[in-house]
Amino acid sequence: MPKTMTLSQVMKQLEAHGDEKVRQRYVRDGAGDNVFGVLLGKIRGLAEALGTNHGLGLELWATGNHEARILACMLLDPEALTEKEARALLEPLSNPTLVDELVGRVLVHAPIAEALQVRWMDGSKELPRRAGWKLLAGRIARGLAKDLDVRATLARIERELPPAPYRVKEGINFCLVWIGLHLPEYTGEAIAIGERLGRWDPRPIPKGCTSSYAPEWIAASLALRRGEKTEARKAMEATAKTKAAPVRKKSTGKRPAARKGAR
Repeated sequence: MPKTMTLSQVMKQLEAHGDEKVRQRYVRDGAGDNVFGVLLGKIRGLAEALGTNHGLGLELWATGNHEARILACMLLDPEALTEKEARALLEPLSNPTLVDELVGRVLVHAPIAEALQVRWMDGSKELPRRAGWKLLAGRIARGLAKDLDVRATLARIERELPPAPYRVKEGINFCLVWIGLHLPEYTGEAIAIGERLGRWDPRPIPKGCTSSYAPEWIAASLALRRGEKTEARKAMEATAKTKAAPVRKKSTGKRPAARKGAR
């Protein structure tokens, strides 16, 4: 695959990798109708072949296609974005998956990250607020929030999470967990706040996944750091072993009938 490709060539590659069942799942998850149904692994492979290409990334984003925008997040140069351009990319979005991809792959690495974080956390729009909290979490994880008043931030989390819209709750909770994981001196406080906030997420936990409940999420992640398996991982592996075990037929005590022609 050539490293330099035109927008048209890239779009044809994406469309060729599309799968109807995957497309239907993406549509159900809120990706909109402009979607091919390309698995993330295929998009990553294309991104590795293309490398950083800010101009192409902007062109892909402008198509409005779901996979093209995911790919754009892998090609954009964080250093090249102005605050105005970043806002124009994120603020019109209605899909939290794209918000998280743009924040995690691009904006958290940009020199304008702190300015965007402050603007969006203090704003009123749901998905930009989510983005602001996720930006703060990413900056904490990278050691870039050195002037942060952590106790004031924890108090704000406890105050703002309960009344927030669901997608904002997810972003605030993510930041709480990241504080607990990346600032060891505040791990206990983060867990205590999570316990006071309670289980705000009503969705069932998929098999093998970690709970979004902050105390359990923090504990599970710290256990993994120590090389320990979480209860969810143990249960998943036990289920996999059960499914893989051969089924043995019970003996009837009778001798098998002789086959015709057997001597």
